[in-house]
Amino acid sequence: MKLRCIGWALAMGVVWSAVCAVGQSPGGIRPSPALNPAGRPAAPAPQPGGRPPPSAQAAPLTLAPAPAVEAEEEEGIYWIWGQKWPGIALGPKIGTTGIGLDLTFGINRYLNLRGGFNYGSFTWSPKLDDVEYDLDVDMLSIPLMLDIHPFGGHFRITAGLFLQPGTEGDLRATPDKNVQIGSHTYPPEVVGTLRGQIDVADTLAPYLGIGFGNAVAEDQLLTFMVELGVIFQSYDSSLTADGAGMTAKLDTFRQDIQEEERNLQKDLDDLKVYPVLTLGLAWHF
Repeated sequence: MKLRCIGWALAMGVVWSAVCAVGQSPGGIRPSPALNPAGRPAAPAPQPGGRPPPSAQAAPLTLAPAPAVEAEEEEGIYWIWGQKWPGIALGPKIGTTGIGLDLTFGINRYLNLRGGFNYGSFTWSPKLDDVEYDLDVDMLSIPLMLDIHPFGGHFRITAGLFLQPGTEGDLRATPDKNVQIGSHTYPPEVVGTLRGQIDVADTLAPYLGIGFGNAVAEDQLLTFMVELGVIFQSYDSSLTADGAGMTAKLDTFRQDIQEEERNLQKDLDDLKVYPVLTLGLAWHF
């Protein structure tokens, strides 16, 4: 019995040795070539020129396009051609054309339309020839202007028209001593009171000026305005008297009154421009 057990043990040992020999033979199972002897993945073979193998080269980086950001349109009113409407402005003014009110209508940052009205009344004492007169002036005018802002700022060049339906002056003089009328000298009782009328010859008069202040400037609520310019205009005049010379038998005084009227007209013809200086405020809506 003991010998039979020993025989079985020897037989099992022979079989196990044969199995191990077959596993280690060249025709047996081999490890994967991707594994080195230590069981780790094998390093790729180097490329000619010392460059790393394709599998070791870094993949090129690509940048994804940034998402498009839509420009936000500012709030406001826009013309059909795409420009933003600057708005309107209203404000008072005062100057050599009297007191008034201006309404400014914006077109763009370079152009504005402006209109309004002016009213003024003042007394002046000019000396015409040898006679010192009291001149009472009433002015009523409606400006129609185009303001050009060449740099898009507050400086402006203005051109336009003055509609003057009610601008006139009344002359009056009562000499208290001898005075020359025309070509002769007369005592006060012969002259009496000289009365004259001055009217603007042209209802529409051209205007040109420069100024500072854009009433409809962006992000500006209140604007100070100053303007300097000239109105190109002409005048018509008439003159008469109520003294004894007007009813004398001789026409000498009456002829001298006519000459005095012509002299007055010549003086007015020299005043071809009327100076304009105005200061004002504008409230932007």
